[in-house]
Amino acid sequence: MRKRLSRWLLGTLILITLLCLGLIWLTHFETTRHGVHTGLRVDLPGGDLRLRTYAGTGDAPRIPGFVDGPLVRTGADGQWQAKWFCEDKTASQQGRGTQLQFHCGGREYRYALAQPATAPEVQAEMPERLVVLSDIEGNLAFLDAALRKLEIVDAQGNWRFGRNQLLFNGDLVDRGRDAQAVLWRVHNLTLQAQAAGGQVHTLLGNHEQYDLRGNLSRAHPEHIYASRQLGGFNATYGADTVLGQWLRQQPVVVKLGKVLFAHGGISPAVAQSGLSVSALNQTMRDYWQAKPTSTTGLDAVLGRQGVTQYRGYLPDETGKSLAPAELAQVLQAYGAERMVVAHTLVDKVEALYDGRVYAVDVNTNQAQPQVLVFEQGQPTVVDLGVPRGLPEDSPALIRPFRLASTEDWRAIDAMVDSLRTLSRLPHPY
Repeated sequence: MRKRLSRWLLGTLILITLLCLGLIWLTHFETTRHGVHTGLRVDLPGGDLRLRTYAGTGDAPRIPGFVDGPLVRTGADGQWQAKWFCEDKTASQQGRGTQLQFHCGGREYRYALAQPATAPEVQAEMPERLVVLSDIEGNLAFLDAALRKLEIVDAQGNWRFGRNQLLFNGDLVDRGRDAQAVLWRVHNLTLQAQAAGGQVHTLLGNHEQYDLRGNLSRAHPEHIYASRQLGGFNATYGADTVLGQWLRQQPVVVKLGKVLFAHGGISPAVAQSGLSVSALNQTMRDYWQAKPTSTTGLDAVLGRQGVTQYRGYLPDETGKSLAPAELAQVLQAYGAERMVVAHTLVDKVEALYDGRVYAVDVNTNQAQPQVLVFEQGQPTVVDLGVPRGLPEDSPALIRPFRLASTEDWRAIDAMVDSLRTLSRLPHPY
């Protein structure tokens, strides 16, 4: 009896081993064209099983022309430490003052390290001219082309918009690989605008909130890889960095004249909470500093009906949207006449509710390249003529899993760890 049981156990163990080896034989890494891992694929008879990775591993990739960072930490004595990723390696520098410059791939990069002045109140008069952009999502090429076309910057990328103002209605980051470069561009323009008497308003969208909370599930794989080389995604957006500190000071709602701006929009639930524009923004800042905040406030800035996630002003899959009477109550609660929202894709900059709401998220290659501009307080839709130029989806590169490679096993271990970390993030806050 024991001999039969031993044979059965041995046979079962051999079968399990063969099945595991068979699965490994059918397992492949999916990578970007530069060799950064994007996931695992197991080829099964009934179809492919795919598992994404957010671990930032790769096959010793080299990404020509790609700079990520810099991650800059400043000290009380004015000294700073900077670290960045350049094509296939990291570099670092120490110094004093408010300027950082270095070379990568034959190009010079310059960064202003000072913190822009943060207005305690984000309610002001509507400027003579205001340009609204939104959902840049790491697309530096589009951002630079749009700013030049709108004559906001000169040929060198410096502010030339005088005392006029520029407003980003959320989601500068994620999806595109150049998320950090976009943030630095906006940060530096903010400093230049303030020096000229103008202003750049940067509203937090849900994707800025994701990154600041360590949720990298929407980030570009090559940005995740570079962040790993710099100490990890959380370090890249840490509160002790120049960009991390600056982002944590930005508002979730801005009111200029009689116009409200919010990434998702102000829902009836938020309006009924009684939280003012100032209170909404302070709640967001308190959250970043781990200060006590009410559930009502957290729902208003991070929840599904909150100002960065709400989608009720555009029809849902059933064709239903907010009733005009409810919109009127929201606007009345904040002494406003109009609201500008993003977050939900539209085919063109669209006037809704008889012009009381403007939807401006045109971040697709199929949408009309339009932008919303306020002249003397009046909204005008302008044909920008600059395409988004989003990269078309291309098939992932595939290579077999290497059973004898310690690097491949480390990559799987890192993938499991990244998925475990993501699963432990609190939701919605």
